[in-house]
Amino acid sequence: MLSSSLKYPRTPYWPYSPGIGRHDTVHPEPQRFVGCRVVVTEKLDGSNVLIHRGKVYGRSVADEAAHKWMAMVKKHHAWKVNEPDAYLYGEDIYGVHSIEYGAVREEATFHAFALRDSRGDFSSVAALERFTAERSIPVVPVVYRGSFVSLTEMRLFLEGEQAKQSVLGGEREGTVVRIADGFASPEFARNVCKSVRRDHVQTDRHWTRNWRPCKLERKTHHG
Repeated sequence: MLSSSLKYPRTPYWPYSPGIGRHDTVHPEPQRFVGCRVVVTEKLDGSNVLIHRGKVYGRSVADEAAHKWMAMVKKHHAWKVNEPDAYLYGEDIYGVHSIEYGAVREEATFHAFALRDSRGDFSSVAALERFTAERSIPVVPVVYRGSFVSLTEMRLFLEGEQAKQSVLGGEREGTVVRIADGFASPEFARNVCKSVRRDHVQTDRHWTRNWRPCKLERKTHHG
């Protein structure tokens, strides 16, 4: 069992997100993301997964995940992360949630989005990308790197991105904005926010019984 402090934090909403629930937390300081280096990624619709020391955990991190929809991340990626001081988080889309994406390779059903160290602090995007590149682990699609000069520019950009299709095919769930540099765990809520589509559908309690795998690309055999 891992410490509950290693559960991935709830991400506050961008104040202008098309979809915000009545009880959702809204980022109180959107100006925080203006005038500094940020990375905007596509928010994928799947299961939140943690990989640590070759094991896979669900969102609760209380126990190692045994769910059938974790089969591909275990087969292709879990064994690549063995360091005792590395905690890799990502979105697993092998089990279809609200959005069905286009066909993907088995090894592309998991996309990493965050890396933490032994203190629980979050690594920079550059460090995450180095870590995953060395292990051939996909990362969530990046849609922007740079800085915004004003809140208006950022707002218009995110509105435009929300209207686009997913990089993986199908509808886009939303976007996530984070400070490009690393930051301490207590600073998470200040340095990350998300914007999601209107009428965002949460997975219901029957999903675990009725889940189905995503579309996979057929393997081609040569010779």
